[in-house]
Amino acid sequence: MADSFTSNGLTVSSLNELVNQLESDFKNIYGSDINIEQNSPDGQLLNIFAQGGSDVRSLLLQLYNSFDPDNASGRVLDERCALNNVFRKNGTYTTVNMTIVTDRSIELQGIDGNEDEDAVGYTVQDNAGNQFVLLNTQTLVAGTNTNITFRAKEIGAIETTANSITTPVTIVLGVLSVNNPAAGTTGIEEETDAQLKVRRRQSVSIGSYGYLNGLQASLSQLDGMNDVKVYENITNSTDSDGIPAHSIWVVVDGGSPADIADVIFRKKSAGCNMKGSQTYTIITPSSQNFVAKWDNYTSQSLYIKFNIQKTLSTATFDTTAIANYMIQKIKYSIGEGANTSDV
Repeated sequence: MADSFTSNGLTVSSLNELVNQLESDFKNIYGSDINIEQNSPDGQLLNIFAQGGSDVRSLLLQLYNSFDPDNASGRVLDERCALNNVFRKNGTYTTVNMTIVTDRSIELQGIDGNEDEDAVGYTVQDNAGNQFVLLNTQTLVAGTNTNITFRAKEIGAIETTANSITTPVTIVLGVLSVNNPAAGTTGIEEETDAQLKVRRRQSVSIGSYGYLNGLQASLSQLDGMNDVKVYENITNSTDSDGIPAHSIWVVVDGGSPADIADVIFRKKSAGCNMKGSQTYTIITPSSQNFVAKWDNYTSQSLYIKFNIQKTLSTATFDTTAIANYMIQKIKYSIGEGANTSDV
């Protein structure tokens, strides 16, 4: 296959095709009796050339495919999504309040607003090796100093338990002990590539004529919104989901009530009723009260039973680790059904 870039896209030669082409070229130059076996110097040199050509083509193919947001990743995906005015949702840091006992008055250096992960400040560590850095510079008095706020060095969800952060990493004369008497506030993981791709596909409907798609896309863009589903009943009677006639039902996981109500007010079709036990009142530009209605999602337990079959009689399995891995990896959206193929 010859390399080409046409209206049909980019096509590149495979490694085997490059090897075959180089073998043919070598024979044309040096004669058909040249030794280009794998264990010969010429054969090895030929394969080095072919591998280099294949690596360059692979890089070009990745670059070409990355113009499609569904095939992009990382920073390139961020750039592609920005064209649709969609931006990756940032993670947040885990925070925890510490108690520090000192035998003298001392000053501990905090990061003082520096949000970089490598920010330098007084640092402590938990039993699992997770490090936490002092948020703001503190002047401590001799004795017990409480409610000193620390932030995890790494962004994302870091679970903390009471009395687990007891090791000073930064050694300061006068600090006798550090401890967290209670668990901290767990942070949020940065939006993954897969999650961002799904939200981008939904968000291109923000400016669409179909209000239902536009409503769901706008809700999915809100800060703190993990998942959202909008149902509609266009019939003249209550449907099987309990949605009244000519009404919508918004179900959310996350987001603030004020933001959710604002989007519903701006995107809801005129004359359309709403279902939901959650309400929030907005004062409209015409000084009228608009009461938005929606529901927060309710989780359901999913029970999975499976057998592990050994291929070797001596094989052993950590069943607890397997079960925990499944819990972490199997995720469903609001209203999505579970099936065995997902497992």
